[in-house]
Amino acid sequence: MHISLISKKGFTLVELLVVIAIIALLSGIVMTSLSAPKGKARDAKRISDIGNIQVALALFFDRCKQYPWNIPLATSASEGCPSGITLGSFMSVIPTAPAPGTYKYAILENADGEAIDYVLSTTLESTSEIVKDGLPAYPPYTAPSGSSWQQGAQGIICSNVSGSKDYCVGSK
Repeated sequence: MHISLISKKGFTLVELLVVIAIIALLSGIVMTSLSAPKGKARDAKRISDIGNIQVALALFFDRCKQYPWNIPLATSASEGCPSGITLGSFMSVIPTAPAPGTYKYAILENADGEAIDYVLSTTLESTSEIVKDGLPAYPPYTAPSGSSWQQGAQGIICSNVSGSKDYCVGSK
């Protein structure tokens, strides 16, 4: 009489499929729970970038007595600026908004053709109380007589109310 002892080594196909299904389910739960913090991190970057651009614009205005006509870079010096002064003189890299999103910039031109004020805006991914720290509702953001909004003002909308996703800043 011959008795064979077969030892079972390894896992069956069913056991492997069950383990794979459990791992897939757990990774799906983890990935969905991380999407909200990622959006908030991108919002924090947007707010920080706008603050940095705002400081660079203030330094530019201090040197040139007007704001640049465009961003990301005022590649040519504005009238009244010392030679070679651009927005890039105050920021080595002008930041770009994390996807999805953009930074919008509009200037207020006075009767002499000088850019005397600006609005810089972005849309956040989630509602934030920091929106209330921004500009009052825009439009209408009233321009002094003899002045007019130029360079992309039509694309900027700010509501400055709780629950809004529009974040706007202007000159300090």
